[in-house]
Amino acid sequence: MSFVSTSDDAPVSVVTGGASGIGAATAALLARRGHQVVTLDRAAVPDATLAGAVADGRLTHIACDLAREDAVCAAFLAIAQRFGRIGGLVNSAGIESRHLLDDMTVTDWDRVLDVNLRGTMLCLREAAPLMRDGGSVVNVASIAGKRMSYSGDAAYTASKGAVLAFTRHMAFELSGRRIRVNAVCPGPTLTPMIHRSLSAERIAAVAETVPLGRWVEAADVAESIAFLLSPAAAMITGSTIDVDGGMLVSNGTPYRDYVAARQAQRPMPPQQETTP
Repeated sequence: MSFVSTSDDAPVSVVTGGASGIGAATAALLARRGHQVVTLDRAAVPDATLAGAVADGRLTHIACDLAREDAVCAAFLAIAQRFGRIGGLVNSAGIESRHLLDDMTVTDWDRVLDVNLRGTMLCLREAAPLMRDGGSVVNVASIAGKRMSYSGDAAYTASKGAVLAFTRHMAFELSGRRIRVNAVCPGPTLTPMIHRSLSAERIAAVAETVPLGRWVEAADVAESIAFLLSPAAAMITGSTIDVDGGMLVSNGTPYRDYVAARQAQRPMPPQQETTP
């Protein structure tokens, strides 16, 4: 890794999982809005969409296994030595490993929890001392942390539910240090991983279950994260923004089915008043 000279008044934000998906979209947005961004990810190089920010000196990438304490400590030590302090942390790194209970191994379980939950804790622990002027933390959870997810996603669901509980606890614990801690819960988000794993027919079918009629885009989530990092959210902490197109309120019922059911209902006949 190498750091470049930047303006001293540029806010410094660290984005984990920043090499792809929601993390990359967030890193790109923050860089465009004047942040000095540091991305942490197991990938050796960031997404190609970030090349411009790297070339302009607005983004630095550090290859880091977020499940390893020594790697996380080393990454934040390098950040501290270069910038001295940071103002924002986005814990966006996350993985899943689908196994039904009968087939799940401790290795499967630990692999997901190590990245999604332990990595979130480690990064916040190392980032908080660098937020000497206060700061903002956004943990990327999931609507899976609030409801049942897909078959075989027990470890992922458990990890994201735990991230939400951790967010609320840290919001209170760190309030005296003027560090705000919030979360976003994306719904089905169209990322390169989805395109690789689902057919076009399946992608279209999932879109029909979203009341607003389409998949969430990584850019949608990035906008909510940027808001929570900004001064506009100065009095928001311990909160969650659901970026899901209405999935939670619909409970998975396709909107067209809801409309059809309402149209099929006959109006109730007016009730006659009776004299006692």
